[in-house]
Amino acid sequence: MQYSDDDIRGLLTGIYEGSIDEYNLPEDLYFAISDYLKKGLYEGFGGTIEDFTGSKYELITNLRENVYMFSGAKTFQQVKELSNAIYDDEDKIKPFNKFFKDAKDIYENYNKNYARTEYDTAINSAQQASYWNKIEEEADVLPYLTFSAVLDDNTTDECEHMDGITAPVDDQIWDTCYPPNHWNCRSTVSQTDDKGKVSSKSDISHAKKETESEMQDVFKMNSGKDGYIFSPDHPYFQVDKADKEFAKDNFGLPIPEND
Repeated sequence: MQYSDDDIRGLLTGIYEGSIDEYNLPEDLYFAISDYLKKGLYEGFGGTIEDFTGSKYELITNLRENVYMFSGAKTFQQVKELSNAIYDDEDKIKPFNKFFKDAKDIYENYNKNYARTEYDTAINSAQQASYWNKIEEEADVLPYLTFSAVLDDNTTDECEHMDGITAPVDDQIWDTCYPPNHWNCRSTVSQTDDKGKVSSKSDISHAKKETESEMQDVFKMNSGKDGYIFSPDHPYFQVDKADKEFAKDNFGLPIPEND
């Protein structure tokens, strides 16, 4: 993410001095986050909004807007947490140097530790969204999907339950159990016309139930059907009732028409 040490110092100084807070968000931080995640989106999808027409254009446009909304929510949440870091446990204002040290740790948690995983998720979810668009276009001739997990010491329960399950493209299982099923998910699906491979209804139902019981809510989605990379259930999107209208307006942050 392109945000320099000088930018970080300016951000934290502005928060400490009161010119930046959750209702006066820094656009430079917002665009640094959104540009970073948008790069992952375009890498995974295989192009920018200028490269597509028809249903793929509509899909990538929706995914792009979701990335901006997610970036706005992330900016809001971290600025709110950074603002709270001004005060110590007794609600007294910390000296700037103490605040800066604590706030720098918070900043790095959001924009280094979390950011890499979010970037990888943008790539993975965009790939799967693009593939879902192809799946729907070819469903007349290839009407079934088989879930394939990478089976090794790192395989998660939610993917192991799904491995080998074959179901029709229009089965409800793909509404929630379509990959990625978790952070850093390596699973995928393949399309087939082999009706003989289709799993029994009981096996499909069992796999869906067991997988959903293991999954975080943020992954109970299908990026291609739902048109978003980051679920509305993500913690960044969870705001107090008083801030819900502000959140709907992307926290006062702009969404460019084309970039």
